[in-house]
Amino acid sequence: MGNYSALEVSFEEDRKEQKDYTSVGGGNVNVLSRIDSETGSLTAMDLSAASLTPALRAAVSEQASGAVVDEVVPASGTDGELLPFAFAPDHSQSITVKDDMDVTECIDYNLTANGIVVIGTGAIDNDGVKVSCTKAPQEIMQALLEAGEEFALFFDGMNEAQSGKPVSITMHRLKFSPVQGMPFISDEFTEVSMEFEVLRDSSIGGVGMSQFMKVVQAL
Repeated sequence: MGNYSALEVSFEEDRKEQKDYTSVGGGNVNVLSRIDSETGSLTAMDLSAASLTPALRAAVSEQASGAVVDEVVPASGTDGELLPFAFAPDHSQSITVKDDMDVTECIDYNLTANGIVVIGTGAIDNDGVKVSCTKAPQEIMQALLEAGEEFALFFDGMNEAQSGKPVSITMHRLKFSPVQGMPFISDEFTEVSMEFEVLRDSSIGGVGMSQFMKVVQAL
């Protein structure tokens, strides 16, 4: 999934205590401790579809480069109006904007990274325009479409303090929570923290086998 600066897990404890009322010093006679939940977080530094899809609960589609012919873009013809394209265009190729009747090639606009901005009150009116261009290769994430999806996590790491010896961590079943913050604009390199809960995997059996998490460190 890419470059991560942090991987953490923590445990919530359900603790029941039996108090000692036989002496003024207090203390406990007995205690019962059960793990209520195991949670964790990842801090992603590579903002790709692979790294962000779990936290955005997104569906991802890939679009290859190709010709877009007469894409209909709605408009009101208002000065300063932004008309976004459906796909990210390849700016190294020509981009043509025509009126809805295919009669007039429009020139009264400024080209932006992902669309055009209308200038004045020329050929672009409330009938919209037709755009022809070449779309760039791209990934499209549609957020909040895949709620409840489960993942397995395998951390393929090295212990730098021990001569780079291998360390692996396996979490058999987990679910991500929706991301709490997504800094699309920032003065610093963006990092996104993604939280998850580790669930019990009942398909794993046998004495001494954890149904939650396994950690392997080379000696």
